[in-house]
Parts: sequence; C-alpha cells; structure tokens
Amino acid sequence: MSSAFPPLVCIVGRSGSGKTTVLEGLVRIFRGWGLRVGTIKHDPHGEMQWDQPGKDTWRHREAGAELVLGLTPHWLWLSRRLSHPLTLSELLRECDGLDLVLAEGFKAEAAPKVEVVRQETGLDLLEGLQERWAVVSDLPLDPGVPRFPFEELEALAVFLAQRLGLQRAR
Repeated sequence: MSSAFPPLVCIVGRSGSGKTTVLEGLVRIFRGWGLRVGTIKHDPHGEMQWDQPGKDTWRHREAGAELVLGLTPHWLWLSRRLSHPLTLSELLRECDGLDLVLAEGFKAEAAPKVEVVRQETGLDLLEGLQERWAVVSDLPLDPGVPRFPFEELEALAVFLAQRLGLQRAR
C-alpha cells in the first residue's frame, strides 16, 4: 500500500468473538489520544444493517470514528453503488486526512491484523492468517505474537501505536 494512505489494522476473528467490542475500544483510546480515526466494516455476505442503533457501524460512529465505511460485495456505505467489490487500497482513498484506519474483517487482505478469540466461539486461531500482529483473547493461548486480555485494550493500543509509528496528538 502507498504511504499516502493512513496506517491500517484489521480486527479479525470468528462471528461473535468480540471484534466490534475491540474495535470500539481502540477507537475510544486513539481518539482520547487526539488521533483522527476512521473505521471500515466488511460484510462479505451483504447482510449489514447500516447505521442502525446497536449495530456495528453505529457503534463505530458512537465510539468516535470520524469516518465510517461499510462494505458489502455490492455496496459501499456512503451510498454508492459498486460494479465490483473494492480492495482495501481503493477504500483507503476515502480516508485522506486520518491518522489511523481500523477495519473489521478483511482477514484475507495483506494488512496487519489483530485476531480476536473468545472462549465461547471456539479455541482455535484462524488458520493461514497472514500478518497476525497480536491476539485479544480470554484464553491462555500462546499464539506466537503478543496476546492481550479484553480488559487491556490500552496496552494493545500502545503496542499498535509503537508498531505503526503513531504519536499521541496531545
């Protein structure tokens, strides 16, 4: 990806693992540091309910994201009809001026990832996941990368900021 784009981290995991909760927490932390944060919600099945109270994109916005994009196979939610699914690079063109973009999903894309694993959804890490930088889990896993409990998202934010070279704005 071009350096003209803001840094990107994908939050990935199985359905119900807590991806939105982790993303929401990171948005609040980075916003508290004075950073401008955008989010992307990926729905490969096309079932997303856009900006409905309590749903993922609404939660992203309520957490403080300055830009929230939603992507299905046929729609980019900024209400623009698509002729083909967009790549992350194409989506990042919409994020000019942000300090960081956190995406929910995109496990197959070439981008740094934080995997979320919750005991109730199964004990296995996603197989073949490339660029796994960290894991958030309530299990005593040894994923070969730093692991953070759900209640230590501030430590995860510090880790990501260091890896991405982000500075607190205030």
